[in-house]
Amino acid sequence: MAVVYHADADGTSAAALACFAVRSLGAEAAPETPDKGDNVHSPAFGARVQATGAALAVVLDTGSRPGRLFAIPTLIVDHHRVAPAQAPEVEAFVSTFGDDPETSTSALTYELLAPIAPVAPRAWLAALGLLGDLGDAARRHPLVAAAARQHGLTALREAVSLVNAAGRSAAHDAGVALVALLEAERPADLARGGGEAAARLRALKEEVAAATRRAIRVAPRVHGRWAVIQLDEPYRIHGPVASAWTRRLPDRIVLAANRGYTPGRVHFSVRSHQPLDLRAALSALLPDAGPDFAAGHDRATGGIVGAAVFDELLRRIQGEAARDAVA
Repeated sequence: MAVVYHADADGTSAAALACFAVRSLGAEAAPETPDKGDNVHSPAFGARVQATGAALAVVLDTGSRPGRLFAIPTLIVDHHRVAPAQAPEVEAFVSTFGDDPETSTSALTYELLAPIAPVAPRAWLAALGLLGDLGDAARRHPLVAAAARQHGLTALREAVSLVNAAGRSAAHDAGVALVALLEAERPADLARGGGEAAARLRALKEEVAAATRRAIRVAPRVHGRWAVIQLDEPYRIHGPVASAWTRRLPDRIVLAANRGYTPGRVHFSVRSHQPLDLRAALSALLPDAGPDFAAGHDRATGGIVGAAVFDELLRRIQGEAARDAVA
C-alpha cells in the first residue's frame, strides 16, 4: 500500500498511524510525499506512486480536487473543506465536508484504524496532528487530553515543532520525520531520543527557527486591509511568519509571500486574527488563478503561483486598497 501524505505534523502523524496499521495487517507500506514545491496532483508524483507497485494508495491530508488522482485504487482521508459535489473520483473518500474546527486528518485516520488494527498505543500520534493543525484549541479534544495526561503537553508540543521542521526545511527532508515517528515509543523520544532520525529533526528545527527569526524581521507593506510581507527564503516558513504578524496587526489580513522556496514560483500564506473567510477574499481578487490558489482552510489559506500571477495579485490588492480609500 502506498501511504501518501502531506509533510506537516498532521499529515505525517496520520501516515505513521497508517504505516503501523498496514504492517500489523500483514501488508507492506510504501510511504511517499511530494518533493519540495510539488503536490500529489502532478504527473511526476503520480508516476512515483505507480512505480511503488502498490495495489492501493492511502492519501492523507493533501487536500482534494475533482477527478481521478492515481491509476490504482485510492482512499483519501482529509479534513480540509470540500463541497460534496467537488469530491474526488476515488474508491473511498473520508472527509468532514466542511471546516470542522474540532478534528484533523490524523484524528480521522485514528478513528478509522482503531477498530481494525492495534494502533491504540500510538494514539498520541493523532494528538500531534490535532495540536499541529488546531493549536491550543485542540486541547479540548479527547485524544489530546488523554495524550497530555500520559505524556505531558510540553512533550507533545515539542514533537509537533520537530516534525514540522522537516517539511519546512530548505532540504525538505520530510521523510526523516516519518522515520522518527515510526521509531518513537513516545513523543519525548523525538526531543531526547538517540536515534539518527530524531537527531536530524533537532538539527533541522534549529535551522528553521533561525530562518523564521530572520524572516519575521521583514517589515510588511500595508495596502488597505492587507499587509504584505515578501520573503526570499529556501525554507517553507511563510505560514509561521504570517501567523506571527497577525498578532502584531490584528486588524489586517496578513499575506506572507516567499519567492525563494522554489525557482520561478511564489509560495504564499494568508492569515488573519479576525474570523474572515480568507479563501473567499483571495478568490474575489483572482477568481481564475488555478487549483493551487486559495487552497486549505477558510482561516488559513494561501497558494502556489507563478511570479507573474503573484504580481497581478499584488496589483489587485493595491487596487482594492485605493478604491476603499476613495470610498
